[in-house]
Amino acid sequence: MTVSETMQRLMSADEPVSVVMREIRNERRAMGPVFVDLVTRLGHQPRREMSKTDVDLLVPVLFMLAEWRDPYAYRPFACLLRRPAAIIEDLLGEHTTENSFRILASLFDGDLTPLVEGACDPRADEFARGSFLCAMVLTAIAHPERRSEIERFFSTFPRICPEVDEEVALTWMEAVADLGLTKARETVRNAFDRHWIPAGYTDFESFEAKLDETIDGQGVPSSGRYRRFLITNAIGELY
Repeated sequence: MTVSETMQRLMSADEPVSVVMREIRNERRAMGPVFVDLVTRLGHQPRREMSKTDVDLLVPVLFMLAEWRDPYAYRPFACLLRRPAAIIEDLLGEHTTENSFRILASLFDGDLTPLVEGACDPRADEFARGSFLCAMVLTAIAHPERRSEIERFFSTFPRICPEVDEEVALTWMEAVADLGLTKARETVRNAFDRHWIPAGYTDFESFEAKLDETIDGQGVPSSGRYRRFLITNAIGELY
């Protein structure tokens, strides 16, 4: 079956996407570049020019690329995630918060810059920015040799990004706890004192409890967000 024939089958309503995906699971060399092109295209096209087929295929394509650990999809997906909130909602829906960080970490090509730039982009959707932060936590777990760089970023994030949306500030705080980043304890306290972290959601004592839980658990994040780790079974997760 040629690449063109495979894409025709994926775009057809005659058989489930899951059936075709199973058949091409071992066809990364042939299908990977085509899938990366689809992600790249949707990362730049105006909404009115996007085909319904591309939009419908995006999530399964991303999961398969993540299973393949295809680093060529890393930057195109990071670019896509920085699009306006309305487009992100149309393209990814609940996957923006539920799985985008896992996809990013699975595609990681060794360069933290796309994650840092996405997390610090004031024009990006606040939930997408949170996904960039969570992707860095998961990357620190999956690639411990990069942990010190990631910890430095989180320790300085409020200074680098002095004005952020509420969701971004809360995700940063939770990420510090999930990393067990003791050196940022006072940074978080200061963030509470100057109301950089919004009042009413939680308090410093609750943050400390989660931080200490991670430390006592020998680095296992206190939240359950990272338990599914990187994507290893695209079809099993989606269908």
